Amino acid sequence: MRAVHTARASLLFVALGGACGDGVAATTGGSTGSTSTGTTSTTGVPSSSDDGGTTTGIPTTSDSATTGALTGSESSGGGTTGTSTTSTTSGGTSTSGPDMTGGSTTGAGDTTGEAGSTSTGESSSGDVSSSGDVSSSTGDPDTGGGVEIYGYLGMSGSNTLVRFDTESGVVVPPAKSLLPRAKYPYDMEIKPDGSEVWVVGASGNGVVIADVMTGEITHEIDLTGVGKYAVDVVFNVAGTLAYVSARDSKAIVVIDAVTYMVKSTISLGIYDGGKMAFDPCSGRIFMVDWFDKSLLVVEPTLKKVTPIVLGTSLWDLALDPVTKLLYVLDRGVSKVHIFDTDIMQFQSSFAVGKDPWGIDITIDGHLLVVACEDDHTVRFIDTDTLMSATLILPADARPRDIAIHPDQLRAFVPTGEVAGEDGVYEVDMVTQSLTATISVGPANLNSNVVAVRAQAVECP
Repeated sequence: MRAVHTARASLLFVALGGACGDGVAATTGGSTGSTSTGTTSTTGVPSSSDDGGTTTGIPTTSDSATTGALTGSESSGGGTTGTSTTSTTSGGTSTSGPDMTGGSTTGAGDTTGEAGSTSTGESSSGDVSSSGDVSSSTGDPDTGGGVEIYGYLGMSGSNTLVRFDTESGVVVPPAKSLLPRAKYPYDMEIKPDGSEVWVVGASGNGVVIADVMTGEITHEIDLTGVGKYAVDVVFNVAGTLAYVSARDSKAIVVIDAVTYMVKSTISLGIYDGGKMAFDPCSGRIFMVDWFDKSLLVVEPTLKKVTPIVLGTSLWDLALDPVTKLLYVLDRGVSKVHIFDTDIMQFQSSFAVGKDPWGIDITIDGHLLVVACEDDHTVRFIDTDTLMSATLILPADARPRDIAIHPDQLRAFVPTGEVAGEDGVYEVDMVTQSLTATISVGPANLNSNVVAVRAQAVECP
């Protein structure tokens, strides 16, 4: 799903060929110090329903934060329309904070369009890319703008968004409060043009959007009534539409990514929305039924959902648009299922570490990486031979996500809640070793999700 240069790819396979067993790698501490310039100001406060508490360490742009993540499910929601709350920033590092007032819009000149508009589906021309087409990218077309510089962590214990420099390994303060709309950050994705990072909040029933280069919160979208327990977000090829998976609403919420307004919803019927993968060639969305047995094939334009029984407790997935193969994690049996999206048939399965949570793939599709929470490992799988190598992380690591850097030579894995300060591991993709641990400070707890590169939209 992401770009990799041929020369770099060859390095990966040379290293993988000689690494087929478990190996322990030592960590090296990453620097946490950084200074910021300008004046930071906030507007608005989180809703009174949020848990109280004040964090220390890296300052946040909100006066309150939660100290625990909520994981309980809520009853299904309904409806097909919604509203958004927006805000703008100006000057230096000033921040516009959350001010959720019943879906009203704040700020000057942020958005246009009607709140609550409905749609019968979006044009397929915005969902399918021709060969070699990268839409609206800035900077390096393989990376998109400043994504090669900055990575982002969602902290589910403190409900904060942490920005870090992927080159220096330094956290860039201040951390930003994700309350109230991205409370319990469950996933994040960087837009195809590399301009924004979108964070979905399972307990916040909404989306928080930040500028990738500055780290400032620019918009919040309230999905109350249409998007309960938001767990994932992907974009169409043009980056003009965002699709948010809402588990308890049993729906995909379609958002105009230009006006930040909810356009419509796609009903999933009896199925709970789980993690997604967008196919830039066909415009289809592949989605798992949350921790259940079915793979859902969604055609957004037609609002058609086709279930296919594939496993037992499906969790996350990664698509290789070159081979049309979909790799689907099955946490209950600790396996990866391979599904051919071209002929729509199951191919095979292979075992990985215990309780696989996170998955990513190089854009040429030759190397798959899987983060396994319960045995504290990262698995590297050569998709041509299915031979694997294992990196053992520190014993208290709880890896639930993994993201390959735009240079394809590194991957980043959240530590989870560990002894000492939580953060993110930097992994060398060539040697399959742990090269650094970037600490984000004691105030930012339980790193849960990570994003370091824009969603790929090239169709080979």
